[in-house]
Amino acid sequence: MQLRYFEDYVSGDVHDLGKVEVIEAEIIEFARQYDPQPFHVDHDQAAESSFGGLIASGWHTASMFMRCYVDGLLADSACEGSPGVDEIRYHRPVRPGDQLTARLTVLGTSPSLRRPDTGVVKPKCEFVDADGEVVFSMILHSIFRRRPATEE
Repeated sequence: MQLRYFEDYVSGDVHDLGKVEVIEAEIIEFARQYDPQPFHVDHDQAAESSFGGLIASGWHTASMFMRCYVDGLLADSACEGSPGVDEIRYHRPVRPGDQLTARLTVLGTSPSLRRPDTGVVKPKCEFVDADGEVVFSMILHSIFRRRPATEE
């Protein structure tokens, strides 16, 4: 298996990271542990909320995306983590049964000035629903090792 290095990411490239089905039991389990607001954990209170029913925590949605990112791209890469996220947006509620597609668009890359053996890839990360509507997005920064001279 060949690793992907910093040099393998090109501005404008789009990567399909797979699909996820949003499971009600997982929404409730995640929310009970990390974000126990009523519209994430209680059917009756969720029905009475402005959402009109149970919705996933935005943090759960971000975590589902992260799993797709790892499985679809990072697992076979020379990634060394992330210094942070510029923005996270929840464009519409994510509900049980939603089918989401994860995609990543490379917005840009920059060699590290402090660590010349690495560079930063700046991707726009999105979940799109079955109707093609973006339901979640974030601008991320991921650090990748540069390709060793022996592999060029």
